[in-house]
Amino acid sequence: MSEKSQKLLSLAQQLRLYKPPDSLDNPTRRQNGIPQSAKPKTAAVLICIFEGYDGDLRVILTERSSRLSSHSGEVSLPGGKREEGDADDVETALREATEEIGLDPSLVDVVTVDQKMFSVDRKVFSVDQLS
Repeated sequence: MSEKSQKLLSLAQQLRLYKPPDSLDNPTRRQNGIPQSAKPKTAAVLICIFEGYDGDLRVILTERSSRLSSHSGEVSLPGGKREEGDADDVETALREATEEIGLDPSLVDVVTVDQKMFSVDRKVFSVDQLS
């Protein structure tokens, strides 16, 4: 195995050890600082890490269309809202990555699922900040 693939394997092994904290779905969590009227919508993104030709690890980013009503022109990770047929966040992220960048889901090795985040008025809160 080449040194390049060892870098990616090593990172994947480290990420597999990650254990996210309690999620927003946990009813015992308080939503401090977040308006009670805020209704979370489920969405997911894919952090696609790959090796460039030079052996450096890289992340795929997209630029959102300037014609979109929200977050137009912003740089983002591939992803979007959960649809009715999506089984979970992983399926949502993979479906969106296929739609947005043409990524073949069979080529993806999902190594971890990160903690849920909550966004209100473009401010992002990790689950830890909500306790």
